[in-house]
Amino acid sequence: MILQPVFRRSLFQKKSPAKSKLPRLTRPVTKRVLDNGLKVFLIQVKELPVVSHWIWYSVGSRDERSGETGVSHFLEHMMFKGTKKYPKGSIDLITARLGGHNNAFTSSDYTAYYFNLKSDRFEEAMKIEASRMRDCLLDPKEFELEKKVVLEELQRGEDDPWGSLFQAVEAAAYVVHPYHHPVIGWKEDLERLTRDRMRDYYRRHYAPNRASLVLAGDFKQKDAMALVEKHFGKIPAGGEARGEVLHEPRQRGERRVVVRSPAKVPRLGVAWRGCTVNDADDVLLDVINCLLSLGKSSRLYQQLVKGKEIASYAQSYNESRMDAGLFWVIAEPKPGVEPECLEEALLGEVERLKAEGPSAAELARIKKAVLTSFYFQMETVSDQAQRVGQYETIVKGGVRALEGYPERLRSVRPREIKEAMRKYFEEDQRTLGWSLPEGE
Repeated sequence: MILQPVFRRSLFQKKSPAKSKLPRLTRPVTKRVLDNGLKVFLIQVKELPVVSHWIWYSVGSRDERSGETGVSHFLEHMMFKGTKKYPKGSIDLITARLGGHNNAFTSSDYTAYYFNLKSDRFEEAMKIEASRMRDCLLDPKEFELEKKVVLEELQRGEDDPWGSLFQAVEAAAYVVHPYHHPVIGWKEDLERLTRDRMRDYYRRHYAPNRASLVLAGDFKQKDAMALVEKHFGKIPAGGEARGEVLHEPRQRGERRVVVRSPAKVPRLGVAWRGCTVNDADDVLLDVINCLLSLGKSSRLYQQLVKGKEIASYAQSYNESRMDAGLFWVIAEPKPGVEPECLEEALLGEVERLKAEGPSAAELARIKKAVLTSFYFQMETVSDQAQRVGQYETIVKGGVRALEGYPERLRSVRPREIKEAMRKYFEEDQRTLGWSLPEGE
């Protein structure tokens, strides 16, 4: 994003927050927007006296400039190192004293912070997040100490054969788009990152108008909104609007990478450019993913692991994102199996599905499994809050788009699967990587 001065506007207007009823998910979702731009989503679940409290920021590694890769993830670490009201270590101590749980994570498209607490104690989460939103200390001494922790984390990832392979393939698959960069960043950028540059990044991206607050659990909406207004309503809007990123041009030929690893087992990763979350084809790629690798009846297991017995492991993933993500197929050969043999067989199974498509019975079975998984991913109050927050942060239409997924899934036909296979799984559109033992 482009650096601009921090923007602030008056919040002395006392008009009521905008309110609208959204479609039914597993529970009704109510949306409200504060004057400062903070979006609030309320999901009432009365069965248990618990509340899941999430804050989502529309910033991730996708938003980092050249020279500051990894700053989103590093900043997430620093949000636990003290604010004006909460000294270092106090957030976790308070959470433990209240009998709850908290954590955070950073992706390419967003950063999220959450608390799971008993329903009579969740106000404390609001106090903490309101303080972290604009008052993180970013103490210079803590910055340097935590930089060492992040660099150690990066090194562990590079030492992991799968982690280094995924990173190498992704960096080759994206040349222009910032998905080229790993979420944890490049070592050289992290080593040179300064506390002042992080503070600038924090001010640009952390503000109520760049955030969504999601509450799910046992509370009264009127009381919950009063607490939201109390703790977040006076925080000025600021930062910048989320900027556009460079569009990745169409790939014009297969790309290959090889990573050397101290591990003794070769590993294969193949990625094709996929689609965005909630694109019309996203559900088709979800179905293709399950056709290939859902359980022991899946094609990869039946043909590579059980049938030909050439793979000890084979799996696929549809990794849709805010911008077009990747569809992955990965595998490990059994001892004594030549890597070329596994590669040929794995790509052959993809080509077979492309040529034949699924049978009506096979597709019906997979659609039931995908739908079951969809609902299981919203089983707990924390699950529901997470899914709503994720969609509202990166998907046009937000939770309304999420509501349409089951019906779209039910309408999928075998012909659509074949068309999607031809559209996405082209040889010229794939990036193939091997992690090979050193010396081979």
